[in-house]
Amino acid sequence: MDIEEETVVIRRLPDEDLSVREVRISCPDATGLGVDIARMLLDFGLRILKGDISTDGQWCFIIFRVCLSSGVPPRWQLLKSRLEAICPSGTDSLQQLWRWRAVPKEQQPFLLQVAGYDRQGMLHSLSHALWESDTTVFKAHITTSPSGQVSDMFWLHDNRNELPENHRVLEVCDRIKGALGSNTECTITPAPPDSLAAAAGASFSRRACKDVTSSSNLRRIVGHKKQAGSGSLDSMSVKDTFAERSAEVEVSVDNETSDRHTMMTLRCRDRKGLLYDLFRSLKDIDLRVSYGKIEVYEEGTCEVDLFVQDQEGACITDGDALEELVERVRTAVALPVRIELRDAYDAACTELTVTANIDSGGRGRPRVTFDVTQGLSSAGVGVFMADVYIDKPGVDPYGEPLAGGPPAQEVHRFLVHMPNGQPIRSDRDKKAIYEVVKAHLMGTSVQQQALLAAASGAAGLGAAGSGELYGPAGSAAVGVPASSGSLHDPQQQSILRALSGKWKFGA
Repeated sequence: MDIEEETVVIRRLPDEDLSVREVRISCPDATGLGVDIARMLLDFGLRILKGDISTDGQWCFIIFRVCLSSGVPPRWQLLKSRLEAICPSGTDSLQQLWRWRAVPKEQQPFLLQVAGYDRQGMLHSLSHALWESDTTVFKAHITTSPSGQVSDMFWLHDNRNELPENHRVLEVCDRIKGALGSNTECTITPAPPDSLAAAAGASFSRRACKDVTSSSNLRRIVGHKKQAGSGSLDSMSVKDTFAERSAEVEVSVDNETSDRHTMMTLRCRDRKGLLYDLFRSLKDIDLRVSYGKIEVYEEGTCEVDLFVQDQEGACITDGDALEELVERVRTAVALPVRIELRDAYDAACTELTVTANIDSGGRGRPRVTFDVTQGLSSAGVGVFMADVYIDKPGVDPYGEPLAGGPPAQEVHRFLVHMPNGQPIRSDRDKKAIYEVVKAHLMGTSVQQQALLAAASGAAGLGAAGSGELYGPAGSAAVGVPASSGSLHDPQQQSILRALSGKWKFGA
């Protein structure tokens, strides 16, 4: 096939590093397609260095220059095939009809049960095996007995729609056994309805954002808030708690440059998943991107210019709507995830919670479990119990999510312990572990986070870096909105060595 006829082209640029590629996409347009593409790039551990987006509402042309994050193996051919799968096709109507009839309207949920013996980094290895198997976990329950036996349950969807075919079951189980050991027991069955009914948020269907019509547009959200006489319902507490972090994100809007588009400019520190969070926030309020330019500079600053339209194909002129747009973008960029460490069960153990908004297609943020378990494993922290579930928002009398209300969130909860089995008691140790987890989630170094926090005047704890405490009065919770680098810097290594020294002597 001629290169100009391909939907997705991934090529290495002359004089560029081996980890850098140019991704070109040319396909029919759909509102929300940018979220799906940015999500896929994030799922493959890629950072966007530069980008250009152009669409006339019917056909879109996208160019991204991307690079591999530290420690991420190259899977360019797999990325190409997955991008082609999510792009709309406009070449063969009969083929489109066949694909529409062949693909289930809602993915069937399956229950994966894994049994084996615990070891350091087991949950991270299992998360990686599930990603390589092209499955998506929407609920999980992981337990470890005092004798070291592991009993894990994962509720998942097969992105290939091939389960429960025998060859697909064998493929997934063989990959899991390859990662955990041949003695691992693995079974995959259709998820029992009663287990789904008990799952918070299990009724959420999972679809690509381009296939979803947003239930709340910007005008409806602003009207609801005017009627309720309240401010931003989904960001009030966050905005008050993290004012310093939000101030690092500059968002401006302009209706003078174009009479048909609102130009939005974003300036902030670069980090992993930045474009995904930006596009997700726009899709949530049913805005369409017509043109866009993304540039990441050497000093780590990212600048994004987008020309957006509302659902009627016009620019946004209402002052309250523009204010809501700016606030939502600022919150999505500044606070992509919330990380919290606190004592649990009368301080008998330590609970790590990572919370992220789901997108309009009902999907959680990519790589959260993978990145968190990678960070915990690198810090030598053990996990003896974990849960993943969706916290559903409130609904109106018609069963629709409340306009402008709190969004649905995917919650990842881990009960963690020191290598000697003891809970993590000191705030200094919690802060160090928090910084390592945040670095893996956002692709930033601990050293860079400390410098950014110091520049913004945030208060810190000990020598582990600076941050902000939050949580109920009297709790030992530690948390800061994640910001953005590389993991192998001297400061992080010194923190881990210091922690290892303390744990070695049981301090």
